[in-house]
Amino acid sequence: MITGSVAAVASDGGVAATFASASTNVESVTVAAITAPEAEIVTTTTSEEVVLEHGTVEQSDPSEFKGTETVVTEGSDGVALVSKIVTMVDGKASTDDPSVTVVLDEPVDQVVAVGTLTVPTVTSNPTGNRAIGAELAASMYGWSGGEWQCLDALWTRESGWNAAAHNSSSGAHGIPQALPGSKMASAGADWYSNPATQIKWGLGYIKNRYGSPCAAWGHSETVGWY
Repeated sequence: MITGSVAAVASDGGVAATFASASTNVESVTVAAITAPEAEIVTTTTSEEVVLEHGTVEQSDPSEFKGTETVVTEGSDGVALVSKIVTMVDGKASTDDPSVTVVLDEPVDQVVAVGTLTVPTVTSNPTGNRAIGAELAASMYGWSGGEWQCLDALWTRESGWNAAAHNSSSGAHGIPQALPGSKMASAGADWYSNPATQIKWGLGYIKNRYGSPCAAWGHSETVGWY
């Protein structure tokens, strides 16, 4: 309880009036403490394996016919382990938890060789040295059809099937343009002028070096020589 008198003071310092005493009662109030419930936080770690799909890489192959595709390297998928820390706050998952990815097996791309070789169109009935070439190619190595077409195109480009064709700059000689021409001596002493001897040597060279006329033609198409 507070008891007292209140007086009004005039501007000149005198007492203008005196009021009656007033009494004020102030009661104390007790406020109960407010306690917030603690949040329930649960942290767990989850891990799962995921598949990393392999890709496909294509490579041009001038030794294979256009339109053909051969798998050079088989592809295989990879595997990664993805781990994530999940924090649950009052039953609700946090959206800020980062994940960690560890690659266990790298994927391996599949490699496919795509043929780009085009078989040239040639005369169906060869004559002269070309006829000798067609006969020997078929009888010695079984090369006919498309393989003969590749051989015909190759030696037409090299020498025009002329047994006397000679490159004075490089020394290449004959139908197959052997470099040097004396290499053909292994097929016969008359290598300089005999078309059959030159052709036999040339066929053997193609067989040993490239495996087939079309493979030799593909190489020639790519780099300009065989």
